[in-house]
Amino acid sequence: MENEEIKILDVKDFDELISKYDLPKLKEINKALLPIIESKDIIPLPFIKKSNADIICAGMNYYSHKEECIKEGVDKKDRTASVYFSKRGTNIITSNEIINRHSDITNECDYEGELGIILYKDIYKPTKKEIFDSIFGYVIINDVSARDLQRYHQQYYFAKSLDTYMVMSEILLTRDTFDDYHEFNIKTYVNNELRQNDNTSNMIYSIEDMLEELSSGITLNKGTILSTGTPSGVGMGMNPKCYLNKGDVIKIVIDEIGELINTCE
Repeated sequence: MENEEIKILDVKDFDELISKYDLPKLKEINKALLPIIESKDIIPLPFIKKSNADIICAGMNYYSHKEECIKEGVDKKDRTASVYFSKRGTNIITSNEIINRHSDITNECDYEGELGIILYKDIYKPTKKEIFDSIFGYVIINDVSARDLQRYHQQYYFAKSLDTYMVMSEILLTRDTFDDYHEFNIKTYVNNELRQNDNTSNMIYSIEDMLEELSSGITLNKGTILSTGTPSGVGMGMNPKCYLNKGDVIKIVIDEIGELINTCE
């Protein structure tokens, strides 16, 4: 984004944005707006600072990560159903903000680079077209996780919901800009070492499949965030295990969207 010119909309947050504009209207307005500020003159904020809708995460949704989890005893070879869990969204951070590892209660803070999608329409028992049309756009997510808390409680919510454990790019790629998410490369670096390197084509369950399944019995409200799962290469799956330490820098790259970079304290 360096030296790019930014256009400013008359909205205070994401909830107001999706209430006032659908994608066609937003695209039309964007063409008419004149650039008024350079990107170097702004401080990025989280695209969503506090979610008023659900954050739904998909577990073990890449073939490579599933194998990694089987070795760790987290998943089973014969599992045929998708795995979903929720993540608290009241303290979302973005690039260049600090991840608090919460080292007073966990020794196993881990990273998970993921593609996220955000809805701008409510959906319930939708058609295939309605599912795709409900997607506002794509973001990068770091689903930070405390593995020891995850094992201790034998569930995900607390271990993945500590303050600053929901990290989201300040950039959202709207669906109309790039319709096909099926070929996004996801790379995660820790201190410039490549740890995760996969492609969204290797998801076990597609975004459409997951949204269709979830909305078959749940109304997914506008603003809902779906984090679509992480590939192999997380710290838990390495030998020896490589959890995050103070000063570590995590960079997650999805070329079509950009970079999400954070430092641990």
